[in-house]
Amino acid sequence: MTGCSVLEPDSRSLLSELLRPPPGFTLSYAVGTTFTLTLEAALAVPLSLVGSGAADDDAVGIISAVRRAVDRIDVFAQAGYIGLGAASDLVAVLEPMIHPVMMPPGRLFHPKVWFLEFAAGGERRYRFICSSRNLTNDRTWDAVVALDGVPGDSDDESTLRANDGMVRLLHWLAAESRTAPRLTSDRRARIDELAESWKTIRWEYPEHVRRLAVHVLGIGADSTPKLGGLQALVVSPFVTDEGLSGLRARRGGETTLISRPEQLDRLNPPSFDGLSMRILDDFVDQALADAGAGEAVATGLSGLHAKMIAHDHAHLQSTLLAGSANATGPAWTRNVEVMIELGGSTKQFGVTALAESLAPLLEEYATDGGATASDDETAERNLESALRTIATARLVLRVHQGDSYAYSLWAHDPAPTIPEGLSLSWRLLTQSDTVPGAFPPQDSPFSSRPVSLAEITPFVVVVLEDHAGRRVQTIMVAEILDDVPERQDAIVAAHLTEPGAFARFIRLMLQQPGASTSTAGGSFASFRSAFGGGVAEDGSGLLELLVRAAAMNQSALADIERVLSHLRPDERDSALPPGFSEVWAAVIGAIGTEAVDGR
Repeated sequence: MTGCSVLEPDSRSLLSELLRPPPGFTLSYAVGTTFTLTLEAALAVPLSLVGSGAADDDAVGIISAVRRAVDRIDVFAQAGYIGLGAASDLVAVLEPMIHPVMMPPGRLFHPKVWFLEFAAGGERRYRFICSSRNLTNDRTWDAVVALDGVPGDSDDESTLRANDGMVRLLHWLAAESRTAPRLTSDRRARIDELAESWKTIRWEYPEHVRRLAVHVLGIGADSTPKLGGLQALVVSPFVTDEGLSGLRARRGGETTLISRPEQLDRLNPPSFDGLSMRILDDFVDQALADAGAGEAVATGLSGLHAKMIAHDHAHLQSTLLAGSANATGPAWTRNVEVMIELGGSTKQFGVTALAESLAPLLEEYATDGGATASDDETAERNLESALRTIATARLVLRVHQGDSYAYSLWAHDPAPTIPEGLSLSWRLLTQSDTVPGAFPPQDSPFSSRPVSLAEITPFVVVVLEDHAGRRVQTIMVAEILDDVPERQDAIVAAHLTEPGAFARFIRLMLQQPGASTSTAGGSFASFRSAFGGGVAEDGSGLLELLVRAAAMNQSALADIERVLSHLRPDERDSALPPGFSEVWAAVIGAIGTEAVDGR
């Protein structure tokens, strides 16, 4: 799996492959980081990591697979840049693993990396993925480097130095006040434990790589990549004069810059000395825009998104950097970024080799430079900045139980202020009714109407609008007080609408650990509406699974009973197979109510 590549816009499958465990291994733990995130794209992560074969329209299969994985996954994203993507109520089950990162004004949390630990009995393997791709479904050209490794010696100084930046980033993420809401103590401890394991990993180098280093910027004690080459190539969708000056070749050397036209137009003419410029070919860029038109409108991104920097040095040696940092001043001086550095021969990693590999996609570009952002762009950037500040608020949602459910919501002091000329509204992700105005304080919280338990979620959709009708939105995550332990079970129960869905749910819940998950058209298709003998043609089926579980997997039976408790009598009539209630009562009676209540 170790290697490096440029990702084409339709290469989401490659990222899914990178996340999957090696043969014979299962996911032990995963930590991911991203700048922007959509819940729709995040839903694919646990499905990839647990090897789910659930079909896109198999809601029960997806929910069951995600619930098996979310306790082993933590994903960190910049607060203010979390979106929904395609609307789906399935994303509600992701809430334990999504963590918005709070950053001071003028700084961004921008890395796109994955720390993966896999297990097979007592054996452990590790994978580190460093890329320029966010956890969204944007159709853009990106770059990725993946490393596979195994535990090494704890007294190997060179290994400890090589892993130091990655270890520091893990500990930094686990800091108590890094996210809103704060990480639970269990999750913080798990990340710190992974960081300790990460110290001694010996990495398998990609082909032709002789030297390797991981540079983590913006968290203190930053390591400096090797720059200042005889010639350089910089690939970056965003570029400023300040950022370019620190990345280009030494004085007298030639620098090739590949970026977006509007970014090149804004460079000042003095930056053009010793600089040649390239952009994506019009045909390539238009094909991307046509293929991902809906997503491009939602994200403002299309075309080039890779960040790579190549430098040729003396003695026919070169370095290649790839990762999250753009060619801008803030990327290299203020933001949290991760770049992986690969060193090897100029023939393999040099400027000419990289330029030739990208040449079919590119065309030359000429500009007079000196352009400035339009008024609309400035207004949109200011709106995004205001929303990012608002997203640093710590929201609290309290659940109220009585004859029905309700919730109250408020912002911790100090509550964010809404800039003059802007209006804010918000709603829970599961609801359509919006609440206008700023978040209320704790002494006068918002109180909801009666809601179902499945409607209660910490995901809060926030919309900010200016006087000209420009709108930006994000999803914030509230801290939940007095939560109902069975709330996630109510979400599952809401999707048990007919016997076929219920059969899939039972099979998934009673699946033996390590067994593969079938697709909706696989073993589930053998289920028949007549429950009992003849569930499948060979006489085996749900009854056999229940009997086996009564002896070997009583905790799964307790989980099923907990979900069933959220079905009203009329819902049970439509969702459960005929005769199931009687068989279920017999199974629960056989194992005893203590086994169920002791879950």
